Amino acid sequence: MNQTIKFATKIHEVSEFFDIAVPYMTDIDRQEIFGNKAQDLKKVKDDKVLFDDNRKDYLDVSKRTKFVTNDNNLLIERLKNGLNLLVADIPSTKISADDKRILNIIEWHHGNKIPVVTFSPLITIGHTAYLQITVVIANPETPNSTAMPHGHILFLETCITDEDIADAALVFGNGVIVSTAKHIMHFEVSDIKKTCHIRGRYENGHHERGPVSVIIRKTIA
Repeated sequence: MNQTIKFATKIHEVSEFFDIAVPYMTDIDRQEIFGNKAQDLKKVKDDKVLFDDNRKDYLDVSKRTKFVTNDNNLLIERLKNGLNLLVADIPSTKISADDKRILNIIEWHHGNKIPVVTFSPLITIGHTAYLQITVVIANPETPNSTAMPHGHILFLETCITDEDIADAALVFGNGVIVSTAKHIMHFEVSDIKKTCHIRGRYENGHHERGPVSVIIRKTIA
């Protein structure tokens, strides 16, 4: 992507950012910029509705169950990915200084080109819950840190099959951009008992990708 949104790390701050960013991007006056991605725009709007409904329970300590917290984290990740898809690859001439300031957009291509890494990420299963799998991403070059390699994000792909089949027969898709050390994946009821195959690779600011990781598998419950 040519540019990306820099999100806050605290939950209440990123939640407040969604309250500003989603209405801003969906405003009719800005459809010349974002309206050409109608499907992505609708998904962000729908996820924001789900996030707002869940946030009412999340903010109420008496209702903040493990499931409510998991859904809050999941929807935050989905909104982050959705908003970044909306700003990705839009020509810089269409994005004003106000857009960049309000949406906290940063460009990947500033400064010298950072070469893509020559190693793959270490991806493991961190936690499983009903219709959810949390993966943990580690940089094998810096085992004591949760940070991505400098100037890189992770391109994560999945493949869901009825059976556990050979690697060569897998067709991966559903690629998402991940910028944190943990990522929650969400599934449909129809996916229960199927096998989710997961792999990833680091990507620099010029869309160059490093070696693919070892494929890991987990049965969806």
